[in-house]
Amino acid sequence: MNNEPALSVETAEIIYEKPASGEFTELLFGSDRGNTLWVRFADRDGVQEWVGKFGCGIRTVMRVTKTAAPGVYIIVAGGFAYVLDATTRQLLNHYCDSSAEDIVYDTVTNQFIAADTHLQIIENGREIWRSRRIALDGVYGMSIEGRILAGNAVTGYEGEAEPFAMNLDTREFIKASTIFSDYQIPVPAKKPWWQFWR
Repeated sequence: MNNEPALSVETAEIIYEKPASGEFTELLFGSDRGNTLWVRFADRDGVQEWVGKFGCGIRTVMRVTKTAAPGVYIIVAGGFAYVLDATTRQLLNHYCDSSAEDIVYDTVTNQFIAADTHLQIIENGREIWRSRRIALDGVYGMSIEGRILAGNAVTGYEGEAEPFAMNLDTREFIKASTIFSDYQIPVPAKKPWWQFWR
């Protein structure tokens, strides 16, 4: 890193081809063993540019979202999530969950909201709240506007989806998807050991 004063980062974009070595200053966040997501950060005029290399999970959601705070971005990388001050190049928060279909970040409470078939609120890497089951097979397209979390829950076997919305302060659903029970798959009764030889 050079000694130039940091200019406020105003743009961030995913780049789909690995940049040539030495083309940009590169910083690693997470692990580079396996998949990685490359994001180019730049000030308004493109004077200072650098690339962040983010460890990825196995899910398909990859996005970069600017927050209200100047230079702060949320990077979602296939089940991993990073909150990054791109101007100072400092990682502010992160979360990894290989089963999370989608992840968003609540900047008001500094909590992640992760989703698989349930919604989970994550604080300091631990689940502090879990919703009822809202999806048959995953959640996608989550976003936060004001204090409302919205998204789509897959509710059918053919990939049919229903929208949902939840108030983040009360944790109550404003618009709910199909109600699924949190069923447990019954475990067959164990046979006595002597019945295995019959």
